[in-house]
Amino acid sequence: MISYCIASYRPNYSSLLIRDLMLKTTAPFEILVWLNTDDPRYERFLEEQRVAGAPLKIVGKTPENIGMKAYASLFQQSRYELIVQIDDDVITVSKKIAEQAHDIFSRFPQVKQLVADVWQDEYTTGARPPMSNYRAYQPDYGLYEGPIDGWFSVFQRSVLPLTQGLGNSSYFPLGAQLKHRLRASGSLGLLCTKFRVFHVIGPQYASYFGMLDFEIEKYRRLGRGDIVDWYESAKATLPEKAELEPRVKRILAALD
Repeated sequence: MISYCIASYRPNYSSLLIRDLMLKTTAPFEILVWLNTDDPRYERFLEEQRVAGAPLKIVGKTPENIGMKAYASLFQQSRYELIVQIDDDVITVSKKIAEQAHDIFSRFPQVKQLVADVWQDEYTTGARPPMSNYRAYQPDYGLYEGPIDGWFSVFQRSVLPLTQGLGNSSYFPLGAQLKHRLRASGSLGLLCTKFRVFHVIGPQYASYFGMLDFEIEKYRRLGRGDIVDWYESAKATLPEKAELEPRVKRILAALD
């Protein structure tokens, strides 16, 4: 029923995500991975999961990080009706996403793309703007029109041709661009609050997972001085890992 596509550049995050997808997915599924990094330990982990029976496939590997460009190949290799673009800093998801997405697509034929809601608190926005930026479409089904991107974007296989040729750079808003293409063709991409993910955005949680310096350098390369300044300025006041641990456990439990 559902094909999860992950362009992995941050193996420690991706490993958590893959374990979570395997635990929580209760529909037929596959996990397709593109390796945007050379990490033998991560590759051993993937092979161990595959040998243990996980429906997991490495679609490709590049010595350089090609970023979002990997998704064209990932999507083409997918074989299920629902296809998901997942950012590799999403680490956990709520349950029954495939079943919920299938039900919504069946009820609302105009809707072709659903982007998961994100965990938000005083330490993270999860990359989603405030709900004041959204307009209710079908609130009983958790559907809202507004800014979306590909942190966890589920779309129907019928729109696969629209995903091709989106962006030539390593990083571009694939999910948002797909939404605009859908609108031009008379269809919709929407936020869905019926399912939710933990998208690790913000210096506190990046620090907890040992990724703060990595993220700073990544955003520096991308020319995102605003995020670099945010992360750098937070270093002096970051909570200790032991202080953050109960909070992270509560987030993971809430998505169970």
